[in-house]
Amino acid sequence: MAIKSSLPELRVFLAVAESGHFTRAAERLGMSQSSLSAALGKLERELGARLFDRHTRACRMSDAGAALLPAARRLVADWDHLVADAQDFGRFARGRVAVAAPNAQCALLLPPVIRAFGESHPGVRVVLHDVPEHEVHALVRSGAADLGIATQTDARTDLVASPLQSDEFVAVMAPDHPLAARRSLEWSQLARSPVIGYLPGNPVRTLLEEKLAARGIALDYAFEIALPWTMMGLAREGLGVAVVTMALRPLAVWHGLEVRTVGRPQVARMLTLLRAPAHSPSPAVAAFREQLMAATGARL
Repeated sequence: MAIKSSLPELRVFLAVAESGHFTRAAERLGMSQSSLSAALGKLERELGARLFDRHTRACRMSDAGAALLPAARRLVADWDHLVADAQDFGRFARGRVAVAAPNAQCALLLPPVIRAFGESHPGVRVVLHDVPEHEVHALVRSGAADLGIATQTDARTDLVASPLQSDEFVAVMAPDHPLAARRSLEWSQLARSPVIGYLPGNPVRTLLEEKLAARGIALDYAFEIALPWTMMGLAREGLGVAVVTMALRPLAVWHGLEVRTVGRPQVARMLTLLRAPAHSPSPAVAAFREQLMAATGARL
């Protein structure tokens, strides 16, 4: 016969065993004595053994009850530990959040968010995957990353993408560059200057080229670079104008470079926050997502 008794009946058994009295056990559990007796009777029927010898309202544990007591204590204690662990997880006492993002976002956007998140959720470990942008989708899709940051494109994707931040294209140059004397620039002016840009196939460069091609504008790339730090170093030596996005402005300022907006047309990309649709985010992941979107001014 299948045993259908559950945790409440075991708690009744332990309360009676520890108090040696039905009335005191009922008071301890906050239930009526009749309900307590019914629960204990159900457990005895299903076990096929009498657990207590009744003497009016008092009782004495039977041999079967004494044999069951250690196992019952372990079962109830194990369940209570499980519930405590789950509540700790729900309160972010523990947990793990893995985020994949391109190196610029890993270096400039995410660190202050991670610091603030760690202060409010000290038990949660944040794992950062600093990867080329084309690898972000694969990490989120595989489950290696809970969240990913990438440029929004027109390509179809099976991932859930939420708008995170608009990121405008800007021109970065040495202070003594001829174009640095202008307060703002146009793309037609940049087309006549050597440009330092991203590698072909990079989503940021692809987006820019598509937007400019619609206006009949093509940039002359003197250097095609993977890492923004290299782009800044080349621009600092006057070897060209680095065409990057506003996300890299802190890095440009740190290098002592001039940053100019570029218009006609003004071009921007949209950064999106990616997650896989198959699994609901854990409480820790959901909290990190909320903090990141709040930091960028995005709407949940």
